[in-house]
Amino acid sequence: MKLRHLEYFVAAAEELNFTHAAGRLHVSQPPFSKQIQDLEGELGVNLFQRERKGVALTAAGKAFLIDARGILEACDLAVKKAQRINRGELGELTVGHMAALTHEFLGQTLERWQKVSPGVVVDCIEMDPETQERALLDGRIAVGILVLLSNRPILELLRIQLLIRHPVTVALPKSHPQAALPEIRLPVLKEEPFIGLNRMYPEYSNWLQTVCEQGGFKPRIAREADGAASALALVAAGFGVALVSEPIKKLPARHVVFKDLVAPKPVKIPLGAVWKKNGLYSEVVSKFVTTLSEVCAATV
Repeated sequence: MKLRHLEYFVAAAEELNFTHAAGRLHVSQPPFSKQIQDLEGELGVNLFQRERKGVALTAAGKAFLIDARGILEACDLAVKKAQRINRGELGELTVGHMAALTHEFLGQTLERWQKVSPGVVVDCIEMDPETQERALLDGRIAVGILVLLSNRPILELLRIQLLIRHPVTVALPKSHPQAALPEIRLPVLKEEPFIGLNRMYPEYSNWLQTVCEQGGFKPRIAREADGAASALALVAAGFGVALVSEPIKKLPARHVVFKDLVAPKPVKIPLGAVWKKNGLYSEVVSKFVTTLSEVCAATV
């Protein structure tokens, strides 16, 4: 059975005249009547009672009409749904992100998105960069928002859109001798132990070393933290200092002070959106990344 059979049957059932039904579908009557006969033969039941003045539905035909209409309506809805998804009007996006670095703009983005694309549901999941990269390649998330610290080979498989460059700030214990300074010059940190973030941010150690080379020294990483909050806890406990992105300053951290870093060259941490090339819902993803970029541009 094909959809054409159902379309012909519904037209015939509504017109109760094969000639009129054939004209409605812009086909000649003989092929139309043949399609109805083929359908009845396949079902093994008579759907119509042939009468001198036309046709009438049998009891089986009346019941089949209800289901046939439902099938055709479902097919029509499926087509329209696919078209809306293709236009970026409908669907579902799962977004991976790092809460410590996205709290300034992600909420605003979702608020704006709800207004421009109410038919697309966005689900946000917090995950570290490496997990985001794997999830993107596996299709478990559609968009990742992560730190672009280096040209990681895996990123060559993904599309990248720079969203914002955050200034770097120095996290110090309140008891630190330099805590009263308005800003921290890079050479001052030469003898300081550092808190590493390599577990959370791939290539963080390489990035930190490149930054410290501007001050003429190689950093000594005393402890590794699992994330921003644990890094600040280690700083508060006096285990070392940390170079972190500016949004980290808004995290609750007792006994920690933040100071602007002064280096020979400006030091900033790039945050970007990444997504799979030619992935599912590509039109919706592009629209979402554009909204992200617009919000981030407005928050600078």
